[in-house]
Amino acid sequence: MSDKKGKAKPTLISLSSSEEEDETEEEDGDDDDYEDKSFSSSSGDETEEEEEEENDSDDNDRTDNDDSLCNGVITLLKEGGDLESLSLKQLKAYLRNHGLRITGTKAVCQQRILEHWRIKDGRAEALYPRSSFFINCTGDVCKGDVVLFTQKVYKKFNKMTRRGKLLGKRTIAGRVVKESYGKAKQQHTFTVEVLWSKGSKKLPPLFPLLVKGRNLYKLKTYRQHWSDEAERKHVLAEKHKRGNAARLVKAMKRTRKWSTDVGMLESEMVKVQNAKSIHINQDHRKKEKLLNRTGERLITHEEKPLFQGVQVWVTITKCLLQLEK
Repeated sequence: MSDKKGKAKPTLISLSSSEEEDETEEEDGDDDDYEDKSFSSSSGDETEEEEEEENDSDDNDRTDNDDSLCNGVITLLKEGGDLESLSLKQLKAYLRNHGLRITGTKAVCQQRILEHWRIKDGRAEALYPRSSFFINCTGDVCKGDVVLFTQKVYKKFNKMTRRGKLLGKRTIAGRVVKESYGKAKQQHTFTVEVLWSKGSKKLPPLFPLLVKGRNLYKLKTYRQHWSDEAERKHVLAEKHKRGNAARLVKAMKRTRKWSTDVGMLESEMVKVQNAKSIHINQDHRKKEKLLNRTGERLITHEEKPLFQGVQVWVTITKCLLQLEK
């Protein structure tokens, strides 16, 4: 488990899958997670989404009195007090000490603390039973969905073999709190706050888990029903709009790269042609210099048949001249 006194670093999961409707990525990856010193670690792929998550807020730095501030929040919760009386600094101290996300407004942080306090003792599965995830959302997960999926967990990721020792599988129920496209490669990534998990290397409540969008759908992801499905359609439409924009940016980058590659290839071809022309010219000059004793031009292989005919004619002419003498 990550250190409670430091900020939890979201975990990036690389999962292989059929291509997502919003994305056509080509990189490798399996439906797996890799154990490290924390609950799980990045599989060695891109970490730009992690950096985005870490830079969401400018005041995320830990303070010297986080422990005392956190204890004050815990005392208030035990007494059934109202979190409204607490400052945002106190709320974020609690979130930091429990490895939770600290982004958002004061109201959002209050809600996150109450949710964590409610499910931290293993009551999450009773509040979010497996039977409540009955809608297959393969291909259309969006922010706000409460989803259920399973992934493989490995001992350690090996960059050379792209594999690790299989530890087992882990089932995760969580809420999608963020979805974004990375700036560098336009890769779709979901941030899932874990509600409960079962199986190998269980994750703590509300642990922020990053899941690659292009890989999530192979896992037969299921979701709970929204109280307002019409609102979900609106959220989904907005996601698809961003996906179209991201695909356009990616296509433009590929086009520019293709144009650059073609330009380089054409340049190399011109260099080869120039070198070939220089070689031909040099060879031609050498042949021009090699004159025979009679001043005749050196005959090439292609000119030999014609030259032989001329030689015969010259020989006959010489003979006739001698006869006339």
